[in-house]
Amino acid sequence: MSAPSVVVVGGGLIGLTSALFLRQLGAEVTVLDVESLGSGASRGNAGFFSPTIAAPLAAPGVVWSSLRSLLNPTSPLRIHPKALPGLAGWSIDFMKACTASRFEQARAAMAGLNHDLEPLLTRLEQAGVAVHRSPELLVAVHDQAFADHVFAGLQPMARHGFPMPVEVIDGDAMRALMPALTDHVTAGIVLPADRSVDPRRYVETIIEACRTAGVELLDHHVVTGFDRSAGRVRAVVANGRRFEAEHVVLAAGAGIRPLGRLLDLSIPVVPGQGYNVALPVSDGLRQPVIFEEVHAVATPFTDQIRLGGTMEFAGRHPRFDPRRVEAVVTSLRRYLDLDWDAAHDAWAGSRPMSADGLPLIGRPRRYRNVVVAGGHGMYGLTLAPATAQAVAELVVDGRARADLSAFDPDR
Repeated sequence: MSAPSVVVVGGGLIGLTSALFLRQLGAEVTVLDVESLGSGASRGNAGFFSPTIAAPLAAPGVVWSSLRSLLNPTSPLRIHPKALPGLAGWSIDFMKACTASRFEQARAAMAGLNHDLEPLLTRLEQAGVAVHRSPELLVAVHDQAFADHVFAGLQPMARHGFPMPVEVIDGDAMRALMPALTDHVTAGIVLPADRSVDPRRYVETIIEACRTAGVELLDHHVVTGFDRSAGRVRAVVANGRRFEAEHVVLAAGAGIRPLGRLLDLSIPVVPGQGYNVALPVSDGLRQPVIFEEVHAVATPFTDQIRLGGTMEFAGRHPRFDPRRVEAVVTSLRRYLDLDWDAAHDAWAGSRPMSADGLPLIGRPRRYRNVVVAGGHGMYGLTLAPATAQAVAELVVDGRARADLSAFDPDR
């Protein structure tokens, strides 16, 4: 049987990882990206491989928080009033998903998808991708009761086979692990299954791994249409060229919704803008840490510490709002003793947010040779290997070993 030809639309974390795994299964692969390969949130994220804490944004209590954010431009979760008209249908589905039962079902589905993360990371490493990970992720907390609440909330994840935290430790034990923590931290949790990588290196090395494997990589290619007939896409049209293919994978990140419209597909994914800023490295912060109380994180790389946080819904083309960077810095000053006067490289980028917090992975009923892979939200890096394996199997073998029912793009 001849190798299938595949066009992957989207050169971010999901598209590139899918392209590599498709090529490893023998497919002839072309990747088209509207911007530079691996740009945007692919490079600008916190770098977490976090199977234990991966959970949908749609959670109990979030609706009230989002309503209050309409009047507060520095709220960790922010919905800009101007974005409301474009979020109407998405918001209704989001609110429906914010129940305890649906939250737990979605979290369990994500954990199930990620069950084989370790062997998939080994596979990527063997292909030359930089997945060398940090020490364990820490959760630093001010309020002891909140720490107990977080610890209890993690326990259901034990059934999915991930190594689990043993106990809540006190502030002194946390500072022994991370001296940069201030006395504001009174408790914490060590997450043995969750670690970090430098997403910049991940992207650089997976691009190189794709090239080495023979994937055709084309950036700055704007898809303007599809040649389709009889329930199949025959070619992708970009930059005035036709790219014929037996299969098409839609993995365009935050831009996947308008791409779907070109195929008369409803893909309910909207941009959710995140922000980060860099500080100089510090001997007191050598492993990643998340501050759940203020919805912010700090990740040490070799050349900087990346501070990140916030989720802003501000329309399809959100503008950079420096107040949100300052909000991240202000919230973390209480927790960390760092060189705050040397903050630099403020950045913002859009993450692809589905209404129920679950990615869309699978074949839409309308087309026999199209696979959708989008809506991974804040967990694109964490879910990229498992998503890529499922995409590659769907295309080459006709079915995926993983249970993708919860991720049905037609749901």
